[in-house]
Amino acid sequence: MKNRLFVLLNFIALPLLAQEGSTYIKKGNELYREGKMEEAAKTYDKATAGPQKYIALMNKGNALYRLKKYDEAVNTYQQAGSTANTDLLLRSGAYYNTGVVYSNQNKLEESIEAYKNALRLNSRDTKARENLQKALLEKKKQSSGGGGGQDKKDDSKKPDRSKLNQRQTQNQLDRLENKEKNTQQRISEDKSQYGISNEKDW
Repeated sequence: MKNRLFVLLNFIALPLLAQEGSTYIKKGNELYREGKMEEAAKTYDKATAGPQKYIALMNKGNALYRLKKYDEAVNTYQQAGSTANTDLLLRSGAYYNTGVVYSNQNKLEESIEAYKNALRLNSRDTKARENLQKALLEKKKQSSGGGGGQDKKDDSKKPDRSKLNQRQTQNQLDRLENKEKNTQQRISEDKSQYGISNEKDW
């Protein structure tokens, strides 16, 4: 299953609130681009104490993922996505990345839950929706023993199962979107207290 990682390295034009934090993030991004993942992860760590904590955690998670330190990457993404005061898209991206890591480890249950969480926060994330559908199809295939030795009968049923899964996925996502609308209302009320913008900064 091929997935893309939600990379915040493209978003360093985001207005940074703390000079020290932004310096470490920029330096970490340079090291990341040079392929020096260990050094990049350590540099991002230095920014996790400041206001850029969650961007630093996301980028650190990406570096750990590239180092194939999957458990550490998941833990780092979970830290980035765990706080309600964090930007919704960033939290959604943290869940998405967690799903990617789990998908690549073939941990389908965990990846499905992570993609659902990403969609609860950002129902417009088409990649999360696609990956959720792929993970659900893969899970169904594994549970029905869809390994080798498929005959023509199995092949003819495949499109029907796919359509059923798409329909089920769409119904599930519709429910998630309704929940997301309620969450958005709650968060917009909270944001007025914290002065957080709904607009993307990049």
